[in-house]
Amino acid sequence: MKKIHVVLILVLTAIILASFVIGGSRVLSSSLDDIKDKIGEAGDRNDDIADEIERVNNKLSDRQKELDELTAKYTQMLREKQQNNDELQAQLDDLDDMFNSILELKQTIDDTQAEYDEALALFYKRAAIASRYSNYSPLKLFTESRSIFTYTDLTRLVSNMLEADRTDMERLTYMKRDLENKKAMAEAMSVDMQAAIAEKETIIAKIKADQEILEEDMITSRKAIEQLEIQEDQLEQESAQLSREIKELRAEYDRILEEQRRAKEEAERKAREAAERAAREQAERDAAEQAERERQEREKNMFPEDESQMVFPAPEGIRISSPYGWRIHPVYKTRKFHNGIDIAAPGGTDILAALSGTVTKARWSDSYGWYVQIYHGDGMTTLYGHASKLLCKEGDYVERGQVIALVGTTGVSTGNHLHFEVRIDGDTRDPMDYLPKFF
Repeated sequence: MKKIHVVLILVLTAIILASFVIGGSRVLSSSLDDIKDKIGEAGDRNDDIADEIERVNNKLSDRQKELDELTAKYTQMLREKQQNNDELQAQLDDLDDMFNSILELKQTIDDTQAEYDEALALFYKRAAIASRYSNYSPLKLFTESRSIFTYTDLTRLVSNMLEADRTDMERLTYMKRDLENKKAMAEAMSVDMQAAIAEKETIIAKIKADQEILEEDMITSRKAIEQLEIQEDQLEQESAQLSREIKELRAEYDRILEEQRRAKEEAERKAREAAERAAREQAERDAAEQAERERQEREKNMFPEDESQMVFPAPEGIRISSPYGWRIHPVYKTRKFHNGIDIAAPGGTDILAALSGTVTKARWSDSYGWYVQIYHGDGMTTLYGHASKLLCKEGDYVERGQVIALVGTTGVSTGNHLHFEVRIDGDTRDPMDYLPKFF
């Protein structure tokens, strides 16, 4: 029945612990499922963000490519503009030279015009003089001359004047033609200069207009890139936050798993310890019951019902450490006859009177230490030596089984024990022949 009772206790303990483990596991499993769902949701959102980041990156790439193309066009345009500016500057330099040439040509024209006008005036003056002599005949010149020499001089003068007028006329004709050519050249140079300036100004104006359009497009692209970069940064921050949340959730998941594992191990340990404790307690109870049975049996053997039989004088005795008869003395190391038996027992335990009788001795002895001697009648005495304390005195009548002293190691002794002797008419006997047989 007791074993069935123990089994029932163990089963109930296991059921209680199992219920605790199952209940705790259900709670922890529910928490784990919630965390799994949260991790899954966060992971899905993180995947969506990753896709969105990829789309934004693609847009960024396209915008950046567009901006690079616009920048390349803008750079090329700036180069063309610079080239045109350089060409315009070169042409302006050329035009400066041309303008200076025109100025020089104008000055030449002015000088030529002045020279022409002066020559023409002189020609007209000489022509007036010549016309006065144009009606003169050689005869008239001769008649008006005062001498032949004067006539010769006049004739030569008129001839020279006519030749000079012809020469001047030719020179004036060349000068007029040269003057007209130079004026035409100056006009043509001025027209070419204005046309070249107008052409370059048109080209530069077109480049400037295209540049403004490109600059606006570049500003638009840069703003779009800035917005995309802001969007990308926000997405990356959200992704980082989700990654941190996932990390924390996974840590919580691992913590709960570890808590579940520890709870299971703890429950198993408690169940195991409870089972071991129950088994140990049952074993202790069994041992105690066995010890009690043995004690009762021993006590029964130690205390026979027949009052004429001796009781065992050291109920806590462990063993017979030295029997009756010849032996090597443990202290003197010589062969001596042992008059009794030595019963090893814990110090301070009870020493009982083996039979009822009168205490004849309760005193100190150098060899026995504190000892008691009892006379039981019919010439029988018993002796109890090496006691630590005496609980009776000489002349006392003691009953069978009464405590008369306590176990010790007084006198010539090597340890706690009871030296017990039995004498008949003064002669020693083997106490084992009188004591209960249970050792």
